[in-house]
Amino acid sequence: MARQITTRDRLRYRFDATLSRGTVGIIGWLAVVTMIFVLVAGTLIVVLGIRADGENQTSFIEGLWLSVLRTLDPGTMGGDSGWRFRFIALGITIIGIFIVSTLIGLISTGIDRTVDELRKGRSLVVEEGHTLILGWSPKVHQILREIEIANENQRHPSVVILAPHDKVEMEDEVKARASGPRRTRVICRSGDPSDPADLELVRPLAAKSVLILADEQAGDPQTVKTVLALMGFDRTFEQLKVTAEFLDADSAAALERAAGGRLGVVVSNDVISRITAQVCRQAGLSFVFQDLLDFDGDEIYFQEEPRLTGHTFGDCLTLYESSAVIGVRAADGTVTLSPPMQRVFTEGDQVIAISADDDTIALNGEIVPGQAAATAGEPPLELKVERTLVIGWNVMAPLVLQELSRYVAPGSEVRVLFDPTRTEPAPRAVAMENMAIELVGMDTIDGQLLAAEIGRSAYDQVIILCYRTGDQAESDARTLLTLLQVRQATEQEGSLNNGVRLVTELLDVRDVELARIANPDDFVVSERLTSLMLAQLSENADLRGVFADLFDAQGVELVLVPASRYVTTGEAQSFTDVVAAARLRGHVCVGYRRVGDDQGDATLGGGVVLNPPKSTPVTFTEDDQILVLA
Repeated sequence: MARQITTRDRLRYRFDATLSRGTVGIIGWLAVVTMIFVLVAGTLIVVLGIRADGENQTSFIEGLWLSVLRTLDPGTMGGDSGWRFRFIALGITIIGIFIVSTLIGLISTGIDRTVDELRKGRSLVVEEGHTLILGWSPKVHQILREIEIANENQRHPSVVILAPHDKVEMEDEVKARASGPRRTRVICRSGDPSDPADLELVRPLAAKSVLILADEQAGDPQTVKTVLALMGFDRTFEQLKVTAEFLDADSAAALERAAGGRLGVVVSNDVISRITAQVCRQAGLSFVFQDLLDFDGDEIYFQEEPRLTGHTFGDCLTLYESSAVIGVRAADGTVTLSPPMQRVFTEGDQVIAISADDDTIALNGEIVPGQAAATAGEPPLELKVERTLVIGWNVMAPLVLQELSRYVAPGSEVRVLFDPTRTEPAPRAVAMENMAIELVGMDTIDGQLLAAEIGRSAYDQVIILCYRTGDQAESDARTLLTLLQVRQATEQEGSLNNGVRLVTELLDVRDVELARIANPDDFVVSERLTSLMLAQLSENADLRGVFADLFDAQGVELVLVPASRYVTTGEAQSFTDVVAAARLRGHVCVGYRRVGDDQGDATLGGGVVLNPPKSTPVTFTEDDQILVLA
């Protein structure tokens, strides 16, 4: 039979339910108990006719007040007179000690619990105009450094990070990796970026931009879930400016189409592989890419100039003294880098320029109609058969080889040395359009084996890739050791590879200074490149079209061309003359490189000068190169 519910059961149930509410419920019951004892004491004082001061009759209200004082402060009863009153005061004081001590303990526990909740990062963010980063990866520290530089002229800038990690641990790591005092406030919150309830804590609609970092363990599905969660706040992304990092190009393309083209995507492996393929064949390009992507030095800006309406793209190339015009952004948002020189500016068009800041893009030359008499274009440089040595293997290696095959003539060869214990799964020989690939399993940090492999044939370039099976520190340590041994082998007297180009991939930018000891020709810091691009897009979403064209396999590219193809070497001339000479061949000139001059008047390293003033006098040698967009 079912048990009958009694009044006692109901009262007990109500009591338990009240206590289950936590600290507030317990404090409420303590207050009730205290009032009961105070009322009993006050009533006894009146009924028994007790005189608290020994002379005058004590009223009921006065008795209540005296009882409350003795409940809260045991020392109050020290001056009491009369044994009957002292006995009542002693009883209420003893009861008060238990009540007050319990109350203090509850308050202390409640405060500790509140502090713990705050440390868990579950409180609402009230920032406005902040940069919102969803997810956590080693890239976050480089992104924070770049945003700090970009926000130097902003008042009270802030960055909010939401990731499934402990709030205190994230804050400690951010402080430990900071290069100095920060003006930008960094607020961390713990939660799942793909959970709409957690997203509400960081107020994405109030953010000026949203960055989604790829989770290498969870992969692109986690990024897709996060994007879908954001679409719950703004389905068409008309208000939200979102840039997401992906590991796979197919996932990125599918989600970008689903978002109607309003979602900015960065496929990290594709970007890194394309830059690596270009850098390994042309010294100095890594400095150019780094300068364009970071917030130091020159960046890419947009500016509308009504005076250019009706004039051609070629007209404007020599008219900006301190900026290098590289393309046009049409009124409908279409971006075209290095368009035909006869392309005419219409109302609403903007120039795309490389400049130190947006306020340095000044049209300070005289527009002369018809000055850009460009030809049909310069014939492309002839491809040549090349031999490439790749040491190491990771998920990016196939993409690098695929990109490299676009730049070499048929019959080129690639020899890949990899450690089978460090690569999972083992690499497979994939047929490339212009290259034959040979895979050799060996211990890639064995100096004698490396020397023998390097000495067996002449190579045009050597690429050292990081293994990514361990942590960053271990991977970079093995890469640095390999780099030292390869450099020693190539510099041996009589070596077939003395002077070969040596390009090294590192994961942590902090290890670059260590790698300089071995003097490689160029670095590719994988995490840094992607971080810089994400930071740029977070500050200016319009750069999506520029980067898509610049880093797309079918788009325009930065190329270093022998100076003799444009100008007469050995003769002094202004940089304006160089720009005009490249313009006649349909190319956009943005800088130059003095071969063998690591410093000189260069600010980027490797002898590279990007966006020099047009009036700068220059004299080139046969070995110098011109940097063009073509």
